[in-house]
Amino acid sequence: MFPARGAATVASGGPAGYNRLLVRWPRRRGSGGGKSSDASGTDSESSTDATGAPVGGASRRKARFRLRLPKVHSPKPPKGRSDLWFRFVTRVKAIGYWLREKAQALWGLSKRGAERAAHWWSRQSREARISICAVAGVIVLYLIVKFIPVPGVPCQVSAAKECPPSNDTIAFVPESAAMYAHVTVNSDSHQAELADDLRDQLPNFISILQESTRALPSPSGRTIDVASSVLPFAQDDLGLIAVPGPKKTTSSAYIVGVEDQKRADEFVASIAPAGTPTQADQQGSPLTVYGGGFATAESGDQLLFGGEAAVRAALDAEAGRGPTLEDSDQDAARDALPDVRLAEVYLSPVGVRRYLVGRAGGATQLDTFVDYGATTGMAASATLKDGGIEVNLVSELDPKLEQQSPTVFADLPEFKPSLADEVGPRAIGYAGVGDLGPALNRALVTAGAGARGLVGSLRALAQRLRREASVDPLEDLLPALGGQAALVAEPTDSVPFATLIVEGVDETKASEALAALQGPIARSIGTGRSRVPAFETKEERGVTVYSVQVSATVNLSYAVFDRKLVVSTQPAGITQALSGEGGLADTSTYEDTTGELPDSVSALVFLNLEELLGLPPLQESLAVNALYASLSEDISRIGSLGVAVRGSEEELRSELFMAIDD
Repeated sequence: MFPARGAATVASGGPAGYNRLLVRWPRRRGSGGGKSSDASGTDSESSTDATGAPVGGASRRKARFRLRLPKVHSPKPPKGRSDLWFRFVTRVKAIGYWLREKAQALWGLSKRGAERAAHWWSRQSREARISICAVAGVIVLYLIVKFIPVPGVPCQVSAAKECPPSNDTIAFVPESAAMYAHVTVNSDSHQAELADDLRDQLPNFISILQESTRALPSPSGRTIDVASSVLPFAQDDLGLIAVPGPKKTTSSAYIVGVEDQKRADEFVASIAPAGTPTQADQQGSPLTVYGGGFATAESGDQLLFGGEAAVRAALDAEAGRGPTLEDSDQDAARDALPDVRLAEVYLSPVGVRRYLVGRAGGATQLDTFVDYGATTGMAASATLKDGGIEVNLVSELDPKLEQQSPTVFADLPEFKPSLADEVGPRAIGYAGVGDLGPALNRALVTAGAGARGLVGSLRALAQRLRREASVDPLEDLLPALGGQAALVAEPTDSVPFATLIVEGVDETKASEALAALQGPIARSIGTGRSRVPAFETKEERGVTVYSVQVSATVNLSYAVFDRKLVVSTQPAGITQALSGEGGLADTSTYEDTTGELPDSVSALVFLNLEELLGLPPLQESLAVNALYASLSEDISRIGSLGVAVRGSEEELRSELFMAIDD
């Protein structure tokens, strides 16, 4: 059959997959001619006469009407980079479809599970619901108590808390003791386990420490080798006390927990003076007194040996015949130490004067963190952690004495350090304090003419500036420095540069005071030179930077901007502060070290020992140091050091953390 007039038939095919449109026209009706279709469906046209014969004796050529569409080429796969990008995009889309499908399936599963749970819950009785809620509450409470360090929960119950090692020697310490030291030995505590690990991490340091205990003096006149003679029979505790005697003398005694009685007896016999001892009884404990004031005693599992006066005082304290140090007012510094500690030492005011005051070296530097003139007792402890060693130092202060002997830290308010964000990630060191100007101002005002240490030096500098530059730091400069400050050191390919950053600055007052100081600073630099140097200025990022060449490696520069004062030994320090591209606070070294310290401090110090020891000048000087050569392997494992100090008129508290790499 033919299609209706004007209809079209569409056929699909061809290797290219496009459509071909064939248009068929129906036969014309009338005398003038007609249109027919052959068996194949192809249209043809002919002209005939009245009898139906072809005109002219020849058949006309068949005509085909076809609408041709433009050729469509199949896409070819991309090549080279385009091919890779096509594959990548396709794979990403496929992953996205897969994730969406799984998310939908999971959501459906969760929804069905919730519906089933709700249906199950609705079928339960009121009593069953109460029982289920009670059991669930008990389970949740158990998990919280077990794995979260909840205050008040004993360490024996909570897996998140470490139990402190036992200390049986503290019961023998009288309140009048000038010194008390204790260390945990041969114990099953976690601190003892970490101490064993520390021997593997810092073997050379431990060897030196053991060597230093091989010749401890005893009242008998014979030396005591703790490592080889005492530790083999010791258990849990090793303590040492010193009690003051007449005419500024002290008597000391050791207290050791005994595990092997036979070895303990052999040790006592090896250090006892020659001669027949005298047997006595002291508060129910057998006491053996030798010539020269040497004595030994046993109380429970504890062995006491040393000076007779100290041994007797220890036995009296343990028997309750006199006040003990523990839990007394005198024990406030010790009580402020962390409960978990491997070792500790306590000094009373008498002990501070006899063991620290007047001694050179580290004892002098320790005065900054103790305040020898105002302390009523100090205590220090060492705690081992998985990532390093924590040292705590607490000094209780007499407020009246502290006013006569002020310290910088006692006048510094607590703050939260934030300037590490503006320091480069490779910074060697960072030292931050809060409210620098006002705190120094108070310290200088209250310090007397005979003030010592840092306060005394700053007071002398203030007086010199007042004379030479007509600038009074107490009135002109320090009040303008109202925010926290940080002193940092950053490495370069040659000489590191140091930078001081102070926030909360009164820009007008600070600029005027520093401008007045330029002359005296330039003259002091030019001493001995033919020409006095002058400050030069340049613009950087819209900020005026003042610089003066001090030496070949020091170009003293400063700038005041955005309520900040930045002073540096190189213009690079000003550029670093202006760029705002810091990063120290985000480094793992800084976070791991300061993360063990309090968030709020009066002062914070951070040292990147890896960067510090990598400085070429320092490496050259240490290469010829025999002690460093013997400890270099251990030192290389100490990555960084952090110190936090919190101070007030009544207490100085310092916390140090030394990060050790495995």
